[in-house]
Amino acid sequence: MRVLLCDDTAELRALLRHALESEGAEIVGDVGDGDAAVRLAADERPDVVVLDLEMPGPDPQALLIALRGAAPNAALVTFSGHEPAAVAGTAVQEIALHVPKTTDLSAAARAVRELGRSRMRT
Repeated sequence: MRVLLCDDTAELRALLRHALESEGAEIVGDVGDGDAAVRLAADERPDVVVLDLEMPGPDPQALLIALRGAAPNAALVTFSGHEPAAVAGTAVQEIALHVPKTTDLSAAARAVRELGRSRMRT
């Protein structure tokens, strides 16, 4: 499973990278802003994009729409302190899984792994 990590806190990206790699994920990149996330998603075509809803760059709705266009087959996972309901319009439908940032990183990584596995089977 190829994963792109998107969060504006480098330390959190490093911790999440470690947790996901211990679950067998290949991290294809990690970025700290929405514009870089979209560019890297287009280049790498990950299976899963894990992203914070509040990063520098496009607002959450525009970011989700842009990521869907850049990586149409990727599962979009929000790892955020903000609930997906905060995303305006229909873009919230693009979110395959929401993991609150208060979730233990090992549990978050397992949830992402299971989502990735289930999508790869279909």
